[in-house]
Amino acid sequence: MYPFAVIARQIGARSETFIRRHMEDILPSKTVVVTSYVSEPFGGHWSVDCPILQVREPLQHNRGLKDVIRTSATQFAVQSFLKKHKVQVILGEFLHYSCSFFKLSQQLRIPFFAHAHGKDVSELLRDPYWQREYLHYKQAAGVITVSQASRARLLELGLEPDKVHVIPCGVDVPDEPFKRSENEIIRCLAVGRMVPKKAPILLLEAFRRAVQECPNLRLDYIGTGEMLPAVRQFIQGLDLVDKVTLHGGLPSEVVQQYMRKADIFLQHSIIDPDSGDEEGLPVSILESMACALPVVSTKHAGIPEAVSDQKTGFLVSEGDCFNMAQKIVLLGQDADLRSKMGFASWQRAKELFTWERERNSLLQVMGLTTH
Repeated sequence: MYPFAVIARQIGARSETFIRRHMEDILPSKTVVVTSYVSEPFGGHWSVDCPILQVREPLQHNRGLKDVIRTSATQFAVQSFLKKHKVQVILGEFLHYSCSFFKLSQQLRIPFFAHAHGKDVSELLRDPYWQREYLHYKQAAGVITVSQASRARLLELGLEPDKVHVIPCGVDVPDEPFKRSENEIIRCLAVGRMVPKKAPILLLEAFRRAVQECPNLRLDYIGTGEMLPAVRQFIQGLDLVDKVTLHGGLPSEVVQQYMRKADIFLQHSIIDPDSGDEEGLPVSILESMACALPVVSTKHAGIPEAVSDQKTGFLVSEGDCFNMAQKIVLLGQDADLRSKMGFASWQRAKELFTWERERNSLLQVMGLTTH
């Protein structure tokens, strides 16, 4: 019997390690998955060993997602799959993708928990269509989100307070903090898709200013995306080729190796000025904290709920490259401060952001048992 189903648009997106964790580790060997894509360009970088039903969606604007289950044959296939595996609880990843599956779960009388992520509670929440669709989740068993900031928006929309649960993503946190040796070169690390809300150009501008004052800084940037050509132009045009190394997209285990080599973690998240897209609570920041790295980031979305300003790192206003540069220099020139803040980062991750904590919270909220 497989009492638990995870519904997600794709399997194998590099940036969705948190969804992989839900599929593999909430109820190991008792989970099935319903998805639309299992290969590139949407997924294909990892897979899961469990029963999978693939349901194609129309390649349209986001509003087309309401038609993922658009034929009686598709509906029958999903119903049959869930019944065959005796699914008792469903977790739907992303509110917009999960909408049509939630309506189907109501027909089957299977408790449905919708998991809200960054785009759900920012860009799409500005759209009157999705505002109306999300209100259907009043009838869901619950809605899970990753930060108090996003919970507040869902309550403002009209969802019931007792149904909206804040459960931050959890990461692997070692029992002891990683200790770094002092080197002449100070390695900064950035990890993330090169998209507007990650503001890679603003991050690079802050680093460019910092390296003028602290020439022994270096930056490893892991990630790819639509802004990669602009990033390359910036690096070449402003003579940063010897200071910044672009690594492209890398598997999570390789990213972990770079985190252990790094001295400072950087992320300059902003509200996308065109779409309004925002972060939820970036997993890469939590992973860097688990690796005992001080973090320099922005006062954006759920980030201040993870990074304690002046204690585990520094937070600056969105777009403030000057102040971000100064914080990078401050850490770059002070090994003791890096060590102190890195240790505090690890402590905070150990207390609040472990996978065990997330898993236990999810099991409790969804009424699942490991027995």
